[in-house]
Amino acid sequence: MIRAGFTFEHPATKTKTVVLESDAETNGMGWLLEVTRTSKLGSDLGEHLHQTWTETFEIIKGTAKYKLDGIERIAKAGESFVVEPGHFHLHPWNATDEELVYRQRDHFAKPSPAAVQDILGIFATRTGMALDRTRPKKGVAKLFQEAVTVRTAIKHGNYMASPSMVAQKILGSTLGLLGEILGYRAVYPKYVGE
Repeated sequence: MIRAGFTFEHPATKTKTVVLESDAETNGMGWLLEVTRTSKLGSDLGEHLHQTWTETFEIIKGTAKYKLDGIERIAKAGESFVVEPGHFHLHPWNATDEELVYRQRDHFAKPSPAAVQDILGIFATRTGMALDRTRPKKGVAKLFQEAVTVRTAIKHGNYMASPSMVAQKILGSTLGLLGEILGYRAVYPKYVGE
């Protein structure tokens, strides 16, 4: 289970994420993260949307670039921005060589401790697999791993910008289900402290 204090660091971008609040602190209504970035590489996550929850990003230190509804924007220390449900976006990344620190609050429309654990678990699993080099880079294993991740994400109303939402639903309900039967998981216990 991911709880307050859980930390993970992306090996390529060196993005450090600290969970400040999880479902235990928010009564299943979302989470609060503090993210520190030193690299000017782009966002760790692809462009995506949430159907039912709001994300608020508060820039604590540095200058951030982010993308909302296809438009790249800038936010500086002391500023914040809100991503309402249904809007495609990219999480902040460094606009300068200065360290970037921001807080990310995800607030759900209704309580869902499972969504908190699954989505944070996906982040932690992807990072952990990259760190220990077990994340498949190509082939059938990658296809199944991605499909089970898509299956779990769409269960909570999360969609990538591409392929289409319909294609993601088909991928999740077919290859994602088969991947789960074959033992693939979107969240592996060893990466979430279990």
